[in-house]
Amino acid sequence: MNKKGFTLAELLGVITILGLLALLIVPAIDKTIKESNETLYQAQLSTIIEGAKEWSADHVSELPVSGGTITVTLADLKSGGYIPTDIKNPKTEELFSDDVTVKITEHNSQYKYQVID
Repeated sequence: MNKKGFTLAELLGVITILGLLALLIVPAIDKTIKESNETLYQAQLSTIIEGAKEWSADHVSELPVSGGTITVTLADLKSGGYIPTDIKNPKTEELFSDDVTVKITEHNSQYKYQVID
């Protein structure tokens, strides 16, 4: 009699090997996904800062002087067309809130931009 199929030992061996491969691969994939989300998050912040710089160029009279600080909301940047209206936070998979602000500070005749979520 010719039996076709796998023995229990063979099946357990394959399952064990697949389990070990999963233990090695899943953390690497998870790390890669987290790193790519962080990279995308930093790119989104750069987009917001670039929008704030464009806003600054159009609103020179409102910029701070002598170490002063002003804030511009994301809603202002969106309504002015300086950034896309559907800009997402990759960490939360939701749109950035319109209440997110960009702090613009004058220091030694240079402007510094910081996103405050």
